[in-house]
Amino acid sequence: MDKVSIETLRAYLKLLRWGRPLGVREAQRLLGYRSPGKAQRLLERLARAGLMVRLEDGRYAATGQLPFHLASYVVVKGTVLPRTLIYAAYSTVLSAAYYLAAIPPKPVTVILVFLVAPYWLEVVQLWRKLREICV
Repeated sequence: MDKVSIETLRAYLKLLRWGRPLGVREAQRLLGYRSPGKAQRLLERLARAGLMVRLEDGRYAATGQLPFHLASYVVVKGTVLPRTLIYAAYSTVLSAAYYLAAIPPKPVTVILVFLVAPYWLEVVQLWRKLREICV
């Protein structure tokens, strides 16, 4: 896979959110480029990197794969989410269910909070990094 710049990564995330195949002119309008040549070069660069595929009709479709820059994220229905969000939600629901079912003493409750909190802190940190990339 070719090295992917931040500008290319931002454009890829926009194209990924679009969620359907698009042609060069459509990509040009979506990304706000002035020339279709720039959009064509970007789409070709993404295709070489394995992030887009060129269809038989000449349009391009996102593969849904993320470059190594975004290894901490997962794509769900065109939305990029931190992987730790899944773990944080699961551990929170599990801890809440245990708390409601057993009503444990305060020290156990504190331990549950300390087990779940690092996941949520990581989710917040990864959201901030993703926003920096997408701005």
